Amino acid sequence: MNTTTNIYVVHTYNKNNNSSINKFLGVYSNKELADAAGKEHCETWGDGILHHTVIISALDDIINGEQQ
Repeated sequence: MNTTTNIYVVHTYNKNNNSSINKFLGVYSNKELADAAGKEHCETWGDGILHHTVIISALDDIINGEQQ
């Protein structure tokens, strides 16, 4: 049985800036919500300026009931 609880962390990046600085956008309970929030945030700043990433992480670093 899969007992892993995943969280989806969204960051945005400025595509026009060579810096590796990113902005934390939020944490979501599923990939669909995370993608929608990232896409919506990027669109508010104009086409092609921002890019978003979604990082999937196990809550408390516990995968299938075992601490990793």
